[in-house]
Amino acid sequence: MVINKIYFFISIFIFFTLINCQVEYPVDPTGKCEPYIGDSQITKCSEFLPNINSIYISANSSQKDAMKTLDSYFGLLSAVGNQDCKDSSLTYQTLCSMYLKECETFTDNSTLKIVSIPKRICRNTCLNVTKLCNIQSLFDCSQNEPTTGLPLCPLNYTEYNLTLVGGDSNYQLQCYAPLSNDSIEVPITNFCPYPLIYINSTDHSADEDRGYMFVSANSNCVVPNPVPLYTPKQWDRLYNLSNSLAVLSCVGTLFLLITFNVLNKKINRFDRINALFNGSVFMMSLSGVIILFAGGPRALIKDGGARISVWEDPLCSATGFIFQSFSISAILFWVVMAFEIWYKIKYFTKKLDLKKYYIPFIILVALVFSIIPLATKNYRMIRGNMHCWVHTTKLQNSLFWIPLGIAITIGTVFIGLVMFEIHRIVSANSKGGVLKLEIKSILNVALIYLTFIYLFAFNFYMNGQEGVVYGQIESFYQCTLENDPSECTIQGPSIGSLGFFIFCIRIYGVYCFILQGLNFRAYNIWAESIFFNNSIVSFIKKSVFSFDSSNTESGTSTTASATNKKSFNVDSAFSKNNESDDEDDYDPYKKSNNQISLKEIEISKN
Repeated sequence: MVINKIYFFISIFIFFTLINCQVEYPVDPTGKCEPYIGDSQITKCSEFLPNINSIYISANSSQKDAMKTLDSYFGLLSAVGNQDCKDSSLTYQTLCSMYLKECETFTDNSTLKIVSIPKRICRNTCLNVTKLCNIQSLFDCSQNEPTTGLPLCPLNYTEYNLTLVGGDSNYQLQCYAPLSNDSIEVPITNFCPYPLIYINSTDHSADEDRGYMFVSANSNCVVPNPVPLYTPKQWDRLYNLSNSLAVLSCVGTLFLLITFNVLNKKINRFDRINALFNGSVFMMSLSGVIILFAGGPRALIKDGGARISVWEDPLCSATGFIFQSFSISAILFWVVMAFEIWYKIKYFTKKLDLKKYYIPFIILVALVFSIIPLATKNYRMIRGNMHCWVHTTKLQNSLFWIPLGIAITIGTVFIGLVMFEIHRIVSANSKGGVLKLEIKSILNVALIYLTFIYLFAFNFYMNGQEGVVYGQIESFYQCTLENDPSECTIQGPSIGSLGFFIFCIRIYGVYCFILQGLNFRAYNIWAESIFFNNSIVSFIKKSVFSFDSSNTESGTSTTASATNKKSFNVDSAFSKNNESDDEDDYDPYKKSNNQISLKEIEISKN
């Protein structure tokens, strides 16, 4: 029993010793006291310091360095601090005294040697303030000082050895624990830390409608644009991708329109339907080209990056309207094309002319679905993207994703039926080649439908992630304090996923060019066009051939001459009187004897 009591008292002694133990802080011989240098534009500490005439500095710390740190924290407080935190004088008393420590001096009367020591903030005070401001994750009150390796905020006091100036060997200096003082007027600042931007807003709701994104309900700091999801260099690469694809798609569809609807001497009904589809894709791409010539996607960013373009901005409303209306008409004309092709193959002898119905209907639907966002002031730049489009998830779903998803599904069904009919006909009359005939139909479905699915999924994901993305402003700002701000980003979708989203939006014109423009029919149309059948081109051809002929003749020998005498006249084979040199040999639109149409194939009844 006696031994147990001894163990008990030893344990109690050790416990209280650990609780009250304070590590001795070194006395910095370079430390000294000096008056407060004054407030900066951001940091206002003059009203919150216990003694503005005595601030501790040393060779390792200066007031200028302290003010830089305080500027950062005052900026963070202004940006994301809650109202209780910003309204409490204790917040500013603690923050100012933590980096502009009150200074005490001790002098040895015999040697006149002077030492200065700082008074640190108590840990409980630090914990109370970080809890009040909800910044425990940003500031650790238990951290150590970088110079001494000892606690930044002691529990009760700091202990010093002052024997050099005739003082105690374990002098205890109480830590500073200020009390909240409501009589002190808290500062109001119009500053926001980089890269956040200050806006003098009296109505957040109205300013959000104008394109601003505030970091909190109590802050006038707004998120910069482009949103720091990526570094500036990465954004530039995404902008270049969008610009390049917009131009390529625009040029590709313009080529198709000129080839099959201007230069083409034998325009059929499918060329006319294709023209409606390609024209819509051309206008979709043109919206991106307009943005490019206006200065690129950065032209949609206003007020030095503080806000994005909205319906009030002509460039945004115009390009948004063009993109919305012609993307709708493009998909609907694609569905009509799929139906027309299927009907032509399925019912070869039956004529069906619905142009007078579906063209006005598609134009009406495209206009209605595009005017509604304009009338409700809901065109704006997609934050974290490259173009203007319909705002709000409700309108996006009701005016685009749902109806167009249904339309594309219907079109895919008809394309599938086309593939089935081709497979049935060819399988009944040949041994192979089915895949070759169906490859373009397969690519049509795969490229159009799958890109649509990705666009829908990514847009849905981004709408759901907006709160998560913009809830990381505090950690983003902490990164700017510790690193190069240009390298700090908010955690969000990968650059590859956004890049592919941009690719899918702008690539349709390139798809059309590959599927429709790279074939012998397009080649022959251009070969027979005025561009390659005119006096200038004929003169160039004649000059080139004459030059080649003269070079050949000058290089002939007597042996070649003898050979020519024995050879037959090959020119006669290409004379205008030669029966084999008829128009059908070179006209791609006239059927030769070995060509067979689907109409002439007998389908097996088995």
